[in-house]
Parts: sequence; C-alpha cells; structure tokens
Amino acid sequence: MNTEQTREPKSSGNVLAKSMGFSLGLALLFTLVANLLPQVKGEAPVEQEVDLGALTIESFVALGESIFTGKGTCSLCHNDLGRAPDILALNMVEVAIQHLKDERYKGNAVDAESYLHESLVDPGIYVVKDFGKKGSNDTISPMPAVNKAPIELSEIEINAVIAYLQAKDGNDVTVPLPIEAPEVEIQSAEPIVAGTIEEVLAKYNCQACHKVLGSGGDLGPDLEQVGMHLSPEQIRQSIIDPDVEITKGFPPGVMPQNFAEQMRVKELDMLVTFLVDGEMASSEKTARTPSPGTGVGNSEAEKVIAQFGCQACHIISGSGGELGPSLENVGAHLDADQIRQSIIEPNVVLTEGFPSGVMPPNFAEQMSDAQLDALVIFLVEQKGG
Repeated sequence: MNTEQTREPKSSGNVLAKSMGFSLGLALLFTLVANLLPQVKGEAPVEQEVDLGALTIESFVALGESIFTGKGTCSLCHNDLGRAPDILALNMVEVAIQHLKDERYKGNAVDAESYLHESLVDPGIYVVKDFGKKGSNDTISPMPAVNKAPIELSEIEINAVIAYLQAKDGNDVTVPLPIEAPEVEIQSAEPIVAGTIEEVLAKYNCQACHKVLGSGGDLGPDLEQVGMHLSPEQIRQSIIDPDVEITKGFPPGVMPQNFAEQMRVKELDMLVTFLVDGEMASSEKTARTPSPGTGVGNSEAEKVIAQFGCQACHIISGSGGELGPSLENVGAHLDADQIRQSIIEPNVVLTEGFPSGVMPPNFAEQMSDAQLDALVIFLVEQKGG
C-alpha cells in the first residue's frame, strides 16, 4: 500500500485568476505613470482664435494669471524667497498708490493701473527699496521690460496681467477688455507642440534661469554639461518634480512646479534627450542658425549677437537682459582693446555692481577672428545718444 499522500493538482482557474490579476495591476500602473504627463493628441492641434467679443472680465483675469505664472515668468522672482517683492502676498493696487506718493518716484503714472503698466514696461523708473540691482543703491532694477526680448508680452497680454493683479485682491478691474485682434494670437487651451529643442527651450523659458546653448540666466544651475552628472531618469524627475533633489547652492521653490501639466510628452522626451547628450548640445550650439530681430542694424554683428545670445544678458540697441551691464554706450567708456578683452577674458576687469563668473569664459574658443572683430567694431561705435 502506498502511504505517500497524493497531492491534488492546483486549480487551473486559480492560476489564471492570479495571472489576470497581475496583468491588470501592471496595466493600471503603466496607466498611472502615463497620466502623470498630458498626452499629445496630435502633432499640430488646431489653434482656435479667441472671440474677443465673447471675452469676459473673468476670462481676461484668468488669462493674466496664466501669463503671470507662465510666459511672463513673473513668479520666478516675485515669490516668498526674497529675490523680489512677493506680489501674491501684496495688494498691488494699494502698493501702487503708496509708490506713487514716494518722493523717489519719477514716472508719469497717475493711478494704480498706469503705475502697474509702467512698472512692467519700464521697471527702472521706480525701484522698490532693497530690491535694486546689487551696488546700484536701488537705482537700477534687475527686472527686464516685459514688452521686450526675451519675454516680449503683447499689449493685450500686459493688460491681462494688470487685470489679474487688480482682481486677485478684490479690487475693481479698470483695464478695458480688448476689442481689436491682438498682435500675438492668444493660444488656445491645447498648445502647439514644439518641434525643435530651441522651440522647447523658448516655449518654457528655460534660458531665463539656466545657461543652455551658450546663453541664459544664473538663477538655476548651468545645464551645459548636466548629462555628465545626472542620468536620464534624474533629469526627467528634476523637470517634473524639481524640489525632490536640489542642486547645492540653489534654493527650492524657484523652478515652476507645473511642467508635468504644461509639457507635452514629446517635448519632455526631446528636452531630456537633449540634456543627456552633451555632445549634441555642443554641436547644436555651433551649428544653429542665428535668429533675426536683434535690432542691431549691422548684419555681421547682428549674426554674432544672435548666435552667442548676447542679448540674453546685455541691453543692446534697446532690448535685452540685465544680468550683465548695458552695452548701449560701451564705446564711450572702453576702447577696442578693452572691449576685446572683456569678451575673451570677462573676469579680468568687472563692471561695478556685476559679479564674476556669469559671462562664459570660452568665447575665444567659440568665436572666429572675423566674428570677434565684427562684434568689437560694432561695440566701439556704441557711444550713446
């Protein structure tokens, strides 16, 4: 007699149920991950024109809020980190009235609305105490004019921001609704997917805070060689969840938290791939076509200024950033040799009020002799009005 206990075979139904349960759980996990980012419904969604006749104060204010936190990049500095006045915590109508009464105010505004407009397009007219550019004794504002490069808001967009600043604290909106078609079309809720890395960088204002492709700001870490230090997964996380890991020396809360909602999957993949591939960054930096519209008026110098992103940090021919000194009348103070040295050895002699280490030190390797000569000749001729 066989005393060994006979095992009954496992139910095939139990095995099937477990397999199906595992597959279903895995599918749900992938679905959850996929939904962390908005999906691309098409390569070129149809852009809808806004019916200005149907625009309401509420929708105009909402547009202003989206510009304030998005295209206008206002929230990058105007927050509770102390870099600029915390606009979201202030009643800006009351603040505007107070500033108009300040003896330091030298502008032409007559009420809160006109003051807010003036502060956006000419922020140097009145600099809030303790928020001026370092070393300027609050006479120079670090804020760029929003109607000029690199932000370039249209008049309708500026008015929408003013409407938002008025309405957010319960004040009456005095800005009239637009009745004519805007110079720049207001985007529909489904934005066009950027097709090149330059378009992605411009669409999400990456160079407002980061150095990329040879130019940009220094509010965030330099991204020129980020692929040498971070994996693709780490770079992806730093974009969609930026406060999980903070680069040493940079505070949390500066980078927008909503790129996971704003950025298309294709755009995120393109940006991650670009940042991982340091060699691609170098080749694109050398080969990319200069963008027109610098307003320089000298074709050779204009190409150099566009290619090397000079106006990201310097005001030239009426537009540009203020991370570096204005070059409007540099020729009145420096000769050709001094200007040449300031380009190829930017940290030898520094302009008062501006820190070292901001301007790229490798232009001598990047620029050809002809490019450097064209730029020096142009700058020598800049002697102001």
